[in-house]
Amino acid sequence: MPSLAPWLSVSDPVFPVHAFAGLQALSREQGWQFQLPSEAGNAAARISYQQAREVLTMLQVRHGRGLALWSGSRKALPQLSYLAEGLLAQATLGEALQFAMQFQRVAGAMTGLTAAVSGQHLLISAQPLFADPELEDFLALDHLTTALMTARQLGGAAIAPLRLELRCTHLSEQSALAQVFGCRIVFGADDNRIVLPSSVAMQAVQAAPGIAGTQARARCEMAIRQLDGVQKPTLLQRISAEHWDVMTAAQVANQVHMSERAFHRALAREGVRFANQTELIRMQKARTALAEGRGSEDIAGLLGYADERSFRRAFQRVHSISPAEYRRRQAAELPVTMLTC
Repeated sequence: MPSLAPWLSVSDPVFPVHAFAGLQALSREQGWQFQLPSEAGNAAARISYQQAREVLTMLQVRHGRGLALWSGSRKALPQLSYLAEGLLAQATLGEALQFAMQFQRVAGAMTGLTAAVSGQHLLISAQPLFADPELEDFLALDHLTTALMTARQLGGAAIAPLRLELRCTHLSEQSALAQVFGCRIVFGADDNRIVLPSSVAMQAVQAAPGIAGTQARARCEMAIRQLDGVQKPTLLQRISAEHWDVMTAAQVANQVHMSERAFHRALAREGVRFANQTELIRMQKARTALAEGRGSEDIAGLLGYADERSFRRAFQRVHSISPAEYRRRQAAELPVTMLTC
């Protein structure tokens, strides 16, 4: 199933104000004061990620990351714009999920959701659009909660995940999480995702009368074309970050015919820092290598660390455990704490 594409710039005004309906409803209930930037209060207006994050960061600081649970649970199909019409026109939840993955940008997704079947499990995962550690997990929980609420509106309230996996180490709203999701909560996981029985995909959609699937798809396709007209190719679209961990910033900048200084400025405009990106890639490769049984000394050389001790320190700093302990936990299928939460 396709993921959210193409990459966006933090300054592209592509996120509809109605996507924040959950937060707006919550603020009215609680008497909070916050205002999303928009064009004269026009409900059809769109804002950029940079504009949205100013408000979201402020609210998260004031009310905690658990706010994402309450925000996501207050969104309903009407807030999903044309996407809702397309979902209601599908025969099964599996078909609705495919439609949602293809057209999620229409609803203003600020985190890319992906879906995949693995054995007897249906996995719905949240992948960040930008390197923004401060908000990645907040947005992931918000979007995963909305995904579950939407599935229940389409297929019935009895839909229950097997477990919810979150990268963060804890939330004070743990009991509320368990109540909303109705399943076991795993903290310190490698990814933010919902694990459902694969049989959920076969459940029939409780369709609304008068919804024309062809017309709904055409509207979503038109909305995507309009968004594509707003978006500009970003630096990360033009180059691959796969080998950044073994290259200097100057070398990567040279690939795109930019000075190193201009390269760093361009990345900053897209919400990316070179140092963070390289460490992210290194740690992803390190976890894979450890899972394959490779030793720390071998991995240190592979990833360009000065020695095994330097690698162990870096791994410990990011994961709060040693490489050896990570390998042990993976073998025992125990959760791993990530400091990026």
